[in-house]
Amino acid sequence: MPHYAYRFSRGKFAIYGKMLDLWESDASVKVAGGTYDAGKTFSLCAYMDALANEFEGSRMTFVHRSLSRVYRNILPTYYKYLGYTPTSRDASNPTDVTRFGGEKPEFFEYKNGTRIYVNGLDKPQNLLSDFFDAAFVNQCELLPFDAWDELTGRVTERAGVMPIAQLLGDCNPSVPNHWIRQQAKEKKLRYFSLSFLDNPEIIDQTSPKLAEFKRAFENNPDPKLLKKIEHLFTDSGFRRVEKLKNLEGLRFKRGFLGLWGSGEDLVFEGFDPEIHIVNTNTAIMPNWPRYLSVDWGYRDAASVIWWAHAPDDRLYAYKEIYKTNLIKPDLIQLILDNCDREEKKKIRYAAVDSADQDGVAQLEFAGFRVNEPPKDRVAQIQAVQKRLKIDETGQPAIFFLRDRLVHPPDETLKEKYLPVEVTDEFLSLSYSEKRTGNPQKDDAETDGEKHGIDGTSYLVRTLQKGPRGIGSGRVIHGSVKMR
Repeated sequence: MPHYAYRFSRGKFAIYGKMLDLWESDASVKVAGGTYDAGKTFSLCAYMDALANEFEGSRMTFVHRSLSRVYRNILPTYYKYLGYTPTSRDASNPTDVTRFGGEKPEFFEYKNGTRIYVNGLDKPQNLLSDFFDAAFVNQCELLPFDAWDELTGRVTERAGVMPIAQLLGDCNPSVPNHWIRQQAKEKKLRYFSLSFLDNPEIIDQTSPKLAEFKRAFENNPDPKLLKKIEHLFTDSGFRRVEKLKNLEGLRFKRGFLGLWGSGEDLVFEGFDPEIHIVNTNTAIMPNWPRYLSVDWGYRDAASVIWWAHAPDDRLYAYKEIYKTNLIKPDLIQLILDNCDREEKKKIRYAAVDSADQDGVAQLEFAGFRVNEPPKDRVAQIQAVQKRLKIDETGQPAIFFLRDRLVHPPDETLKEKYLPVEVTDEFLSLSYSEKRTGNPQKDDAETDGEKHGIDGTSYLVRTLQKGPRGIGSGRVIHGSVKMR
């Protein structure tokens, strides 16, 4: 890309820092991430405008996970960049870029015939039935990988105008195992990590001292060091950075440091791999009771976890099946293949979803007792959250041994950047975002895979009345009592 200058506030300024690297990159899939207030959305609106002006008659699109967020997030920034709100074409004094569709436009049209369409993945009929020369996806960390993957097939040279189609995204840091990071590691997208220090609205980018400071600050991002360059901040920029400095906890790590870490919007924010995942050689005594948790699946992953229950009421997950494309008889046979005769005798029951009575019957026929806990999504979440908490001894009441899988990781899931074992789910399951934009932690609506978590919750619910008794679920094939 050439070095386009673009409008901002009272004047013009050029692209700087890591965003300049993004503009100059010839990669076809590019994502700008990093700290809060790095100017990512503004700069990518500018990039889209530059493409629109250069490539006559191109078809482009703004995209968000929901259409309403395009209107709330992208368009105000786009108008800010343009310096005006586009008028309709039949206005008495139409603007250079005109809009079609009223106050909630369907697309914008440039004088050279380029159009930028407005699309949300909650209304995908137009987006996924067309091809585009370029697309800008705002907050792409909120997209499931399948949606992003579908977009890569829609943003292609088949649109016919641009020599290299451009799929662009901006994102805030999210969970450590996010598909964006995995795709970047596999070089399937170019990831550009930006900082508030790259934002010309915040700090004077022309100072020769800034580049040297940025390098030093990346290695040691201590807020106190910013005093050395206070004189370079704009008045509003100084206030904005002060707000970032005052963020706390995870928001500070993500917003000020730009780190990818488990989030406060996660359902199981208490899950810590350093604490809850333990070495494979962790001692599990032969006399400890054993259990299975089962969540059926076929296109979605089926989850089976083997559990040992210690006398101090701590649970240890020591074997696991997490696979797609297994019909119930094949899944049950895989369970049997991974149970020796003595182990099967120790399994007191399998905790399962009561909604699938066919699965219950097949497990019974295979010789397993079955416990069906009462279904209550909120209670299930809370029961697992309670087990994850650190008690007065400094330990949680649930652990997962490393290398639990009794088979290679499922290739279908790996290709889609979906969890390949239950601990991956803990790192990514989040509360659904409501129209207010706030996570609702008091309800059961969640986003993400939870097959292993559901199975885990079935077992935990059956043990809720304490380590010496089972829960209130229905026990089939005899009573099951903890000694």
